[in-house]
Amino acid sequence: MKTKAGLLLVACLYLLPLYSQEKKKIYGQLTDGENRPVIGARLYVPEVPTGGITNLNGEYQIQLTKGDYHLIITAVGFESDTIAFSIASEDVEQSVQLKEGNVQLADVEVFAEQITERTSISNISFDPKALETSEGLTEDPLRTLASLPGIGRGGDLFSPSQLYVRGGAPDETLFLLDNNKAYFPYYFGGQKSIFNTDVIENIELLTGGFSAAYGNHLSAVMNVQSRDGSFTDYKGKLAIGFYNSSLSAEGPIVKDKLSFLVAARRTYLDLILKESASFPTPSFGDVTYKFSYKINPKHKLTFSGLSSQESLDFIAADTTPGLPNRMETAGNNHFQSLQLKSSLKSKFYNKLSVTNGLNRNLSEIGANLTFDIKAWQMGVRDDFSWFITNHHKLKAGIEWQYGSLDLNSNFPLDPLKTDPNDTTIVLQQISQASQGEVIRSAYLLYDGRPLKDLNINVGIRADQNPDENYTDFSPRFSANYQLSKKSKIRAATGIFHQFNSYPAATNSLKSSRAIHYILGYEYRFNENIYGWVEAYNKDYSNLVFYDSLQNYDNSGKGNSRGIELLLRKEKGNFQGWISYAFAHSQRTTVLTGEYKDFEFDQRHIVNLVMEYHIKTEKPQYYAPSLILVNFRYADGTPYTPVTGAFNDGTGWRAVEGDPLSARNKDYLNMNIRLEWHIDFHPFFRMKSFFEIWNVFNYKNVQGRVYQYGSQYPNKVKEQQYYASPILFGGGIKLLFGKQN
Repeated sequence: MKTKAGLLLVACLYLLPLYSQEKKKIYGQLTDGENRPVIGARLYVPEVPTGGITNLNGEYQIQLTKGDYHLIITAVGFESDTIAFSIASEDVEQSVQLKEGNVQLADVEVFAEQITERTSISNISFDPKALETSEGLTEDPLRTLASLPGIGRGGDLFSPSQLYVRGGAPDETLFLLDNNKAYFPYYFGGQKSIFNTDVIENIELLTGGFSAAYGNHLSAVMNVQSRDGSFTDYKGKLAIGFYNSSLSAEGPIVKDKLSFLVAARRTYLDLILKESASFPTPSFGDVTYKFSYKINPKHKLTFSGLSSQESLDFIAADTTPGLPNRMETAGNNHFQSLQLKSSLKSKFYNKLSVTNGLNRNLSEIGANLTFDIKAWQMGVRDDFSWFITNHHKLKAGIEWQYGSLDLNSNFPLDPLKTDPNDTTIVLQQISQASQGEVIRSAYLLYDGRPLKDLNINVGIRADQNPDENYTDFSPRFSANYQLSKKSKIRAATGIFHQFNSYPAATNSLKSSRAIHYILGYEYRFNENIYGWVEAYNKDYSNLVFYDSLQNYDNSGKGNSRGIELLLRKEKGNFQGWISYAFAHSQRTTVLTGEYKDFEFDQRHIVNLVMEYHIKTEKPQYYAPSLILVNFRYADGTPYTPVTGAFNDGTGWRAVEGDPLSARNKDYLNMNIRLEWHIDFHPFFRMKSFFEIWNVFNYKNVQGRVYQYGSQYPNKVKEQQYYASPILFGGGIKLLFGKQN
């Protein structure tokens, strides 16, 4: 019996390549009558069905197996076009020059709302395929964004995945999920984000100069749009990864009318180790869902949301440097978004969003941090667009939010005091209970082409703070000028505000403020390769300062300036990008008012992401389909050194050097990932991966702790602790049904 089973297994392995269907693609660029790229055009292949959207360069690509197909092209302001084509043994290039026509929004199903206007700069977007291959062992899409120019982060596999954009603090970035603000979209203090790649249609990150449509944040906007479930076919995915397992399902409830998409994840390390774990084993689980209803060709209603839960209960037998000796956390998030998207007559488009969010978190970490928060917030937002002509658009919107907050916490008065077990650290206590209006906002902008080669976006935004009874006005301007078919220059400036919320403040606080200045040049070498260089300057003012008596004011200032370069290849077997960023970020100090390097300052960051798709005439199941290399080098971040200690009779006290005057050593990391893609059948596929983290086993410093005593030089001994060493991991994903 065993022999028969073995022969059957060998036979199945031998037959795998026979069932494998090699994919090719159709790709190209859509242009208008003046050879300018058509952005946001929709492409649809009804035989599969699948489709795509053109990017900021008017380009698209759609993967297909061998066969005969039709490509349907629709774009706002242009006549629809249908092209017949065949996929054989080679990729097919199909570039099209569209003819201008009447604006017919009803012809375009808006299934991937983009925040970028035609003049957007400092922008890169990713589709789910690109996110999935480069998000790493933790399966977190924010890890992909961290490889872009100007993005700093902790770097370790299990360190916070929070983004530090162009020298700004993590809370300076606005996160949106289906137009719902996610105020802290992370688990366990930032270790992993709440975003699930299985439900993402598109992620966009604007690292500066974003339009007046978005506000109350100083540095950046990250927009996550979930996709609709399939209106025609049932499909699903089952994945077992290094960090968590996941399951997703989608399909029509009423064919071509009502669809669903549900995805769930859960960690499993805590289930395996249980109480025997000698290190913290956090647990989290979440469910993301979306229901989409096509009311008629001009109206679509969607209801989406996410519910998550996390917990951790750990007491260390021995104190490990850099790790708290006690960790107890419990939290959950629930938020929903109801959206009605409507085409009105032939030139108007409206998106009405009603959002609701609830956050509950209890945390006790080490000797220093206790956190008890219960926050609820609901909001209404309406965005209205008027397409005056093909090249001129007016856009306006209003937003209102209402909420309540109950907060009680203790944390270090000096945020640079990071040792969780140091009982000598001075703590500040915060207690707050509030309920009422949170924000009222409105904006108006023009986006268009006043001259043949010039696109501009000019607008103004108003954000009213009902608590402090003031209104911030934020004018914005961006433009790009087409120097030639392959090159253009781009620029942006604007004022950006962010409300301050310090409940212990003795004085009323105004919003923090930043002014952006950005200038860039972009060049497209060919259809596959493009690059850009961009210089920026951010001037901060009205930053909040506080002293040991917790007196607060808006006297803080700062600046962040730098230059970034990106070279990217988007198509072909070999793809990837290389980026370099030089930056310098400073803030004034509390006591002296001098400019000092900011805690998130990193002068040099180099990222290299290379992926090679292996394609053979006869695919072999044992050969990898993809090889990915991810390399990162970054300057060390500043820290405040401890130069000595003294005993005051009650215990040892540290003597510190100048604030943030020392630097951690440089960060270096390289990861290698291998993927295997096997198509058993058009309705049953498998993906698996194997990844090596920190190939060079480089010791990246995460922080340091100190021991005090007369036996040490200067009465202090420093002990560094490090990020993850070389690690091996992998996972497998099974896909059921007709996949795009």
